[in-house]
Parts: sequence; C-alpha cells; structure tokens
Amino acid sequence: MTTFFNSTQPIYLQIISRVLLAIAKGELPPGGKISPVRDMAANFKVNPNTMQKSLAKLEEMGYLYTEGTNGRYVTKNVELIENLKTSLPAEITANYIAEMLDCGMPRDEISDYVSYAIKGGEKNG
Repeated sequence: MTTFFNSTQPIYLQIISRVLLAIAKGELPPGGKISPVRDMAANFKVNPNTMQKSLAKLEEMGYLYTEGTNGRYVTKNVELIENLKTSLPAEITANYIAEMLDCGMPRDEISDYVSYAIKGGEKNG
C-alpha cells in the first residue's frame, strides 16, 4: 500500500479506501489478521490516532472485527466481500466520469478515452 495522499479527501477516508481495495483484491483475505495499529500507522506514515479512526470505521462497516486482545481480522463474510468487489469498480467509474465531466469533456466522448487507454494509446482530442 502506497502512502501518497491527496488533499481533496480526509486521510482517514483515503486509508479506508486503500484497506477496502486490499480486501477486494484478496491482499487481506477473509479471516486474515491485520497488522497492529502502530505498524499500519508507520506503513501509511500517519498518526496512530488517524489509523485507529480508519480501522474503527471499517469495523463499523463490517469489514473488520476485533477478537478481544488478539487483534483485528478481516471479515469472514464472503458475501460482503463479493459485494465490495462489485461496488468498488462502480464507484471508481462514477468518480472518473464525474471528473471527466468537470474537465468539460462531453459525456459521449468519455468512452473513447477509456477505449484508447485500454489499448495502451492516448487520445489527443
């Protein structure tokens, strides 16, 4: 997980997004133990309180759970993870489209840019 953050969204929300992506990709498997807060904070280069806030929110969302003093684990709820695998690409796509529209791109030309990018090319207008 990289530690570059943007200034358009709170850091704890960006951490949540990165952890969710790791869960969706299987990097953090169902039932897998996650690193302690301090270790994760060091990896993300953030304050442990920020990391704790992110992990607590992921617990509220059902993606993590705590086993007493044994630490935090990724949910074993495979259905929840499968839903995440579907919703993340949809969210990324919606954000991309919104950004392209904000740039003044006509809606009917956005798919052209996607097609060129998939083919490894570059659309030059």
